[in-house]
Order: sequence, then structure tokens, then C-alpha cells
Amino acid sequence: MAYDYFGDVVVFDTTYRTNKYNMPFAPFTGVNHHFQSIQFGCALLQDETEDTFIWLFDTWLQAMGGRAPDSILTDQDLAMRGAIAKVFPSTTRHRLCLWHIKKKFGEKLSHVYFSASDFKKKMKACVHWTYSKDVFDEEWKTMMCEFHLEGNKWLQNLFEMREMWAPVYNRDTFYAGLKMNYFYIHISIMN
Repeated sequence: MAYDYFGDVVVFDTTYRTNKYNMPFAPFTGVNHHFQSIQFGCALLQDETEDTFIWLFDTWLQAMGGRAPDSILTDQDLAMRGAIAKVFPSTTRHRLCLWHIKKKFGEKLSHVYFSASDFKKKMKACVHWTYSKDVFDEEWKTMMCEFHLEGNKWLQNLFEMREMWAPVYNRDTFYAGLKMNYFYIHISIMN
């Protein structure tokens, strides 16, 4: 019943492994009109392969009466991404969690991320405070040159899929007010 009213936007995340069998817990979550978390379904998975995700998404979609969400938000898992492309119709917009992406900056770019440079500040401004796609693209390219990151494969890949995570590319899609970084911080505080 809740999915009928609030299933426009679904957050799917398998980062929780707190059960004694260390199995991925896979909740399908959304928010209601009071911005309270609501559960649309969940599963314990044996693994996180594309085939497992295809089975799970097919089963969940069937349980939801065949109605796909308008938007689904996930982390950057490639198997999950592949399964979403195969199971959900092209009308479902898949967005990546910015919070998960930002967590990787320290690991992938420690030489500039933790230095005394302005990289963090400029990246934040580019991601959060650009209001046109052209400006985002230009500021990104300028940053890559300024910090000598033109050859960084991780950043090149991130830029290529910017339509899946950069806020300026997602302004035309309803996300129930969810900013992924807020949602995951909120969930972790509640647990």
C-alpha cells in the first residue's frame, strides 16, 4: 500500500552487512509525505552478482504489482547498474549516490584531497553550486587542468557518467527531496 503512494523514488543499498552470516541486506526504501523513511521490501542476498540483482529486481517488481519507480538511487556497483538497466524500463531514472562517490575521493585522490590545496572547496562548488550543465562541464575541466588530474582514469569515468550523479544533470527528475548524502547520514543516525 505505501508503495502505491510513495513509490516514485526508491533507494536501494546493499552496504549493510550486520547480520551474523555477513550476507548483504538489501532494503528498498523511500520516504513518505512527512519525509519519514518507509520500507518497500528487503532481502538477504547470497552474493552481489548481476544475476542475483536481476532475480531480486524482477521479484520485487512483481511484488509491487509490476509498477516500476520513476527513480532509483544506488551506489556505484556495476552489477547492480547492469541489472537495473535490464529489469527496469527506460522510464526509470537511475541516479548514483553522491555520498558514496564523495567517500571515494580520499582513497582515489589522496594526493590532492588531503593537501593544503583548494581542491575540496572547488570540487564542492562545482558539484553543488553550478546551475547549468555547460558551467559544470567547464568548471570540471578547469579543475582537472589546475590540479593536473587530466589523466586520472577514475575521474574520467566519473565525468563520463556525470548525468547519473551530478545534481545539475538531475534537476528535471523528481527525487522526493532526497539528497543521497542526507538520506544515508539520516539512516545511519537512526540505526
